[in-house]
Amino acid sequence: MIKKIGVGLLGLGTVGEEVFKLIKGNHLFSNEKLEIEFEIYAIYVKDINKKRNVDVSGIHITSNYEEVVNNPDIHVCIECMGGAGADKTVEIIDAAIRKGKHIIMSSKKCLAYNMNHIIDMANYYNVQLRFEATVGGAIPICRTLMSMSSENKINRMYGVINATTNYVLSLMEKYNIDFDEALNIAKEKGITENDSSEDIDGWDAAYKMKILAGIGMKADINLDEISPVSVSSLVNLKNDNIRIKQIFYVEKSSDNKIMFYVGPAELEKNNVMYNVRENYNIVFVDSSYSGIRAYYGKGAGGKETASAMYEDLLDIYKQCYWFELTDVTTCEKIDINEISNRFEDGE
Repeated sequence: MIKKIGVGLLGLGTVGEEVFKLIKGNHLFSNEKLEIEFEIYAIYVKDINKKRNVDVSGIHITSNYEEVVNNPDIHVCIECMGGAGADKTVEIIDAAIRKGKHIIMSSKKCLAYNMNHIIDMANYYNVQLRFEATVGGAIPICRTLMSMSSENKINRMYGVINATTNYVLSLMEKYNIDFDEALNIAKEKGITENDSSEDIDGWDAAYKMKILAGIGMKADINLDEISPVSVSSLVNLKNDNIRIKQIFYVEKSSDNKIMFYVGPAELEKNNVMYNVRENYNIVFVDSSYSGIRAYYGKGAGGKETASAMYEDLLDIYKQCYWFELTDVTTCEKIDINEISNRFEDGE
C-alpha cells in the first residue's frame, strides 16, 4: 500500500526549483522502492507573482509561511530560503518544528547561528532534522559524521569547503585574470551566494566548519571568536608549484581544546587539495579508528544542493537498503591509455 507523505517547500529559488523537479521526477522510484508517494501541497515564496521555471499549477503558493507549517497534510518542510536571512529562516523553522514537521535545511548561516536551539527543538518535539545541503553540496559528509561510532573520535577536519572561492581562484590562475573579473564570471554562472562577501571573506566556510565541528566533534564553536581571513586581496596566482586555496582547519586537542583557522593557504603539488579545482570541495576527516578519510564532490550548484536535500528526504522515510543489477547485454574492455585520456579530459 502506497503511503502518501505531504511536503511543504519553504522557498522556490534556484535550489527550491531543483528540489521540486527531483520530487516530481522520482515519484515512480519512491512508489516502487519505498511504497511512498511524496506530494507537494504548499510552497512558501516571497513573491507569489514571480515567474517560475517549474509548473506549480494545482499547488498552493503563498507568501504566508503559516499556511505551509500549519497545514495538517504536510509532514516534512524543506527549507530552500537562500537569502531570506538567518533570523527569518529560524523563525519559520521554529514554527514548523512546533507543528511537528520534519525539517530539511539548506541555510548554513541560519543553522550555524542557531544550531543548539534547532537541534534542541527537534529533539523536544520528536521530529527528524536533516541538513546535508548546508555544508558540502553534493558531498554526503553530515550523514557520514552522524553515523560514526562514538568510539571513533574525530581529532581534526580540514579541507576546501567553499566552492565559490575555489572557482574564483581557479579562474584567476587558469586565465591570469584579476579577482573582480573572476568573481563576475562566478556570479554569471550562479555559483555565488546572494551576498558574495560571505564566500570571499570566509564566513561561508566558517559556518560550515562550525556545523561540522558540532556534529563531528561535539564542539560548540562561538562564531564571535572566529576571524576568517579574506581572499579578496590575492593577486599573482600564476605559479606552477604552488596554488592558493581558501581552506578550513579545525582540531580537537587531547585536553578538549578546539583550534581552528579559515582563510587562504599555499598548497604544494604533493598536497591533495592542490588539485581540487573549480566548484569542487574536499573534506578530510581524521579519526581515532579510521584514520584520514576524504570526501570529495561538487560544493555549489542548484542540482548538486537539491540532490543532497532529496537524499535527506529519502533518508527520513526509507526503511531498508536494496541492490539491483541492471540488464547489461555487452561489456567492453578499455586499456589504460583510454582511461588516462578520460581523466585528462576531465571526465
